[in-house]
Amino acid sequence: MKDESQVQEGKVFLDSNILVYFVDGQDPKKQKIAQDLIAKSVRMKNGVLSTQSLQEFYSVVTKKSLCAKEEAKIIIEKFRNTLPITQISVQHILKAIDISIQTQFSFWDSLIVSAAHSSGCVIVYSEDMSHNQLVNGVKIINPFKKSPL
Repeated sequence: MKDESQVQEGKVFLDSNILVYFVDGQDPKKQKIAQDLIAKSVRMKNGVLSTQSLQEFYSVVTKKSLCAKEEAKIIIEKFRNTLPITQISVQHILKAIDISIQTQFSFWDSLIVSAAHSSGCVIVYSEDMSHNQLVNGVKIINPFKKSPL
């Protein structure tokens, strides 16, 4: 596993569940970890999101009534203004299919890894995938298992 100085030098991808916990006060510990992780990635200028992450964030927070639609839109605009966003393309989709075949990840998780890889990320922070697994040179880290901060 890379030490913190190596992690800071590489780009990190934030899965939608990290964004959801950013606003979800139902688990204050997870919320603090997510808020710290996002703040650190903004400060280090190494965080990356994708259009998929933003779509999933909006869908979850509005469906679970974690915030109003208008508030969710404002939060997405803030994310857009502070972190680079990878636009999902057909190439990402094709690569995600390969990753899904290789790892048995869901298509949607594979699409996250595909976007992270194409963005030059060395880490994907996600609660949904296998912690510490290396996929196409991208390490999956569940920040809620062991805080990376």
